[in-house]
Amino acid sequence: MLQKTIANDTSTDDDDVDDLPDPSDPTSPLPNGNGARNSISSAVAVGIARSRSNQSITPPILASNTDERLEALVKERDSLRIEVIELRKSLENIQEKHEEEITGLQEQLEESQAGKEHFETQYRNLLGRVNGIKASLGDRLKADAVCGAVQRHFMSLESIFIEELV
Repeated sequence: MLQKTIANDTSTDDDDVDDLPDPSDPTSPLPNGNGARNSISSAVAVGIARSRSNQSITPPILASNTDERLEALVKERDSLRIEVIELRKSLENIQEKHEEEITGLQEQLEESQAGKEHFETQYRNLLGRVNGIKASLGDRLKADAVCGAVQRHFMSLESIFIEELV
């Protein structure tokens, strides 16, 4: 259905630029030659649209109107230059802040890594001590078990010896 609509629509051409500017749009160029509301971008867009649609160029404009348009374009160019300078300064400030943040984050990372290494070393030391304590407790328990067995054996021998004496 959509293809039928597109196939039946003969009012559009193949380019992506509107051929006639909308007079109700405040950014579109005005056909009466009042350049005060025109911008460079809209003038470029109109020029591209005309060149793509093969429309003829409008008749020459009066000299005073041309001077007004030229003056407006110069003013707009100057304001755009000022805006570009301000945007560059803003970008530089943003980049400086970004670099400061990155530097601060790198310092925090280095401190965190140093702290991590310190605690890993402490962990390994404590783990070694715990393993040493476990080994010595195991040895003591084995010794106590042997002593208990020896004591039980000694007591059984003592009871046998006492029975033989009686």
